Amino acid sequence: MTALPQQRTELTELQQTNVFHRELAPALPFVIALPEGFEISDGRLFQDGLDLMALLETPVAVNGHLERPATPAYVRRLARPRDNFQRLYDWFAASRAALNYPGDLLVAYASKANPSEPVVRTLLRAGAAYECSSAFDVDIVRHALAQGWIDRERTILANGFKIPAYASRLIALRRDGFEHVIPVFDDLEEIAPFAASGLSFEVGLRSRTDADWANRFGLSAADMEEAAARIAASGNLTLTTFHAMQTVSASRGLQYHAALVHSVRRYAALRRLVPTLHRFDLGGGLPARNSGMDFQDWMDQTLAAILAVCEEEGVPAPDLIIESGRYLVQNHAAKLFRVVKTRMGDDGVAYYMLDGSIMSSFPDAWALGDRFTVLPVNGWDRPLAPVRLAGLTCDHDDVYPTRQMDETPLMLPAIEPGEELIVGFFDCGAYQETLGGRQGAKHCLLPEGPDLILDEDEDGACDLDYAPGQTAASVLSKLGYTL
Repeated sequence: MTALPQQRTELTELQQTNVFHRELAPALPFVIALPEGFEISDGRLFQDGLDLMALLETPVAVNGHLERPATPAYVRRLARPRDNFQRLYDWFAASRAALNYPGDLLVAYASKANPSEPVVRTLLRAGAAYECSSAFDVDIVRHALAQGWIDRERTILANGFKIPAYASRLIALRRDGFEHVIPVFDDLEEIAPFAASGLSFEVGLRSRTDADWANRFGLSAADMEEAAARIAASGNLTLTTFHAMQTVSASRGLQYHAALVHSVRRYAALRRLVPTLHRFDLGGGLPARNSGMDFQDWMDQTLAAILAVCEEEGVPAPDLIIESGRYLVQNHAAKLFRVVKTRMGDDGVAYYMLDGSIMSSFPDAWALGDRFTVLPVNGWDRPLAPVRLAGLTCDHDDVYPTRQMDETPLMLPAIEPGEELIVGFFDCGAYQETLGGRQGAKHCLLPEGPDLILDEDEDGACDLDYAPGQTAASVLSKLGYTL
């Protein structure tokens, strides 16, 4: 793995004072509904005590000299994934005690949500199992071992389609002493190379969801029975894990509950045939921490439903695996842009032009209509005006709200000549990096800005990792140019 160039800075006492304000000044006199964790003081936006504007005003060391971070800046707070991880265990412990649930919980990080080094490092050090999706994930596991984030006892769940390059890497990982590599088979053909390896593996099967559309994922009930027979005949594979696939978010209430019950009944049918089966992987679908969902209530209902179905079906309640990447990481990051130009739209609503690309940074916004929390970082003491945001690319989709949404303008501070405005997109720490091609060449060759990676401990001390933004040479070299 090639690490990003980084400059680690331990924040000085002065910088800590500038950036973290635990006691905020009185809020502005007007009333505005802010998401949980956000507050306004002296015309500036604070998130959980962090003065976001101060991050851009506080110089950092770059190549031996101090400079202020440029925009667009990508801000990560690593304490959040760590806290999200621990909360799952806390909610499970409370539900297990209340319901007398007999099984255990394993929380795995689905790396496809965000495979970047700071995120993976944080969650593996916290104790998460690692869920792979493709062959290169295995190289990340080896890197994590070399760095001391994990040992060979860590559980490695292997989802995704096991094409030969991926399967051979997993087999090599098991041969090198990783005791708990668990390939989860998505079709019958995937079993053979692991059976032929002669190595002992715990394995899983991914259940196909009954749906009204063509589905390429998972095994039907009949194929799962055939897979179980082939595994039993192998002599070296042991079926322990059932991977459910609800395809609906846990925030969907009764719809999710119905899908869960269906999956647990299918688990029970297989469990009666295979006594070694004892893990139920809930799959994805857990929304982000800031979704507004009552996670303790979700955990209570989930465990109660599994207990009830298993009792009806006459099988033991299983150990559980939760592997929701979005929940663990989406709320840990923000992207801060500077407004560099205004253009009046045909309908009389101004476009605020940002110093980057919205469509490159948030491809799921223009492609799928996914929304983000968008708030001004400064200027809260100015009048608000209806505006739309636009990036600097020459593409009509580089706008927010996107054309997949209703085009109701945002309300942001009005800008007078010479005034600065920083706009933040929050809750963008999950799939945006990989969908947008992190550290690659972007549309219209707009460069990425710097990374500001904050890691706060329980005492309020903070380390800052600073990775400068892309240069012309770093972008063009990816396209074959030698400068």
